[in-house]
Amino acid sequence: MLAPSHVVSVKSQEGEYMLAVVCDDHKSGLEARLIAMQKENKMPQGTICFQSVKAVVTDCVMGINEDYIELESKRGVESDRKIV
Repeated sequence: MLAPSHVVSVKSQEGEYMLAVVCDDHKSGLEARLIAMQKENKMPQGTICFQSVKAVVTDCVMGINEDYIELESKRGVESDRKIV
């Protein structure tokens, strides 16, 4: 599975609507399918846009004791959970 690299939207007179996210490998196939769907009036008419996604990495907060310890002791944020 490849990471998404584009947000896909359609811009019409009524506004812009997000449709999907897609990786580089599937971009052209999805674009062809969306054009076909527009021809069949199965989606809004307008310009199909592909905007690049910028990857952002962050620590995952899973709700384990270590997360609460970090929030309370290192960042000074109080929680309602008791640290054990």
